[in-house]
Amino acid sequence: MEYQPRLVPKGRRRLKWRVLIPSFILLALLGYILFNALFPKQLEVMGTGLTICDYSYTQTQTALNDKQYTDVLEIRDYLYYGETLNLFNATYDNNTPDYFIGKTLKLRNICDSNEWVYMLGRNADEQIPLENLPNGFYEVFIVDNLIEKRLISDDELYDVFYTVRRNGVSKRIDLIGDKDLVQGIDDNVSILDDHYFFIQVTDADEVETAEIYDVYIDPAHNTTSWNVTDRGRTDDDLVEADVLFKIAEALKVKLEAQGLKVMLSRETIDATINQYGVDGRLYKAYQSKAKHYLELNLNFTTNKDTRGSRVIYSSYSSNRFATSIFKSFMNTTGVVPYGRNTASNIAGVVAASRFSGLDAYPSIREAGGRILVAGTISDLAVEQNSSFNKEERKGIQSLSLELFFISNGLDTTVYRTQFDAMVDNIAKGYLKALGME
Repeated sequence: MEYQPRLVPKGRRRLKWRVLIPSFILLALLGYILFNALFPKQLEVMGTGLTICDYSYTQTQTALNDKQYTDVLEIRDYLYYGETLNLFNATYDNNTPDYFIGKTLKLRNICDSNEWVYMLGRNADEQIPLENLPNGFYEVFIVDNLIEKRLISDDELYDVFYTVRRNGVSKRIDLIGDKDLVQGIDDNVSILDDHYFFIQVTDADEVETAEIYDVYIDPAHNTTSWNVTDRGRTDDDLVEADVLFKIAEALKVKLEAQGLKVMLSRETIDATINQYGVDGRLYKAYQSKAKHYLELNLNFTTNKDTRGSRVIYSSYSSNRFATSIFKSFMNTTGVVPYGRNTASNIAGVVAASRFSGLDAYPSIREAGGRILVAGTISDLAVEQNSSFNKEERKGIQSLSLELFFISNGLDTTVYRTQFDAMVDNIAKGYLKALGME
């Protein structure tokens, strides 16, 4: 008989749960700590995740926690003209003064508690000059019947605007009205109880403003109709279209040397471009997102003794921008103003005449967007421009600078002998208007 050894089973050991469970928890905790150290998780926040004043999200929650008000007024419309923001209690109507006009507006910076105060005027450039605001996050108030009332948007609002570059830097302006902007610290309930209107000012990123221009310069003429190009008047060897392009090109160089981004309506001296219509001068100006439009023109008359220079500005704006440029231009030796002093203007500075209640100068009116009622004055304006300018909130502040009379010998002599000074003084005037001189 063959003997086979019998296997004796080993005794089972009891698991000591009192030791195992704490060990498992410790291992899990160590694993969690290690995972989060290697792969940090971003804090998940409700609402927009907005932070202000270089605060953390929690600090932002704290800063806005007590910003609720019982005395409020609604903003139902807002428009820009150049670098000016205009706020309206009702939908904008150029024939009817808005309820806000004549009232005091206050901007209170949550970041540093500084306050900026403005009297709201009716002119398109007499409300909030955005270019002057320091970086910050601003509450907006209107003083109404001696009561300070917080402005609220009638609906959720987000809009972005960029100022002209100064020293190479543009400001980004965010208009914000959203009751769900920031959530509470302990729950998902909004801190704000209404669409409170805020203005946030920050330095713009160079990448996001790379395709945004500051000023659009339009040397007149070289338009085409029925296959015929209008080059303007000719006197001796001076052709109006060519003279204006040379001035515009030199002015562009001067302004770009100061860090501004400049677009010309005509890219070359022989290029043709019409004023109205898609791909016309005005359309191109809107596409550039420029804040200012400088039209350059010459005058002509059969009376060869008539001479001088003048600048035309919108009758819906103040004369400040135009006067700054024109005073500087008058420093050119031999340049004289065309026209007389008036109660509101120095000689040569003229508000545009009106036709049907609107500015009669097409380059001024049609560049102004909604605030100058662009794209409405005629069937031609409706047909060719209204698709891109009638509802445009961001109006371009425009001037028409009539440099001299091509029909006057003294004026043309000034042009020939003082070309560099003319260009330099226009540039200096524009830079002064921007606060850069």
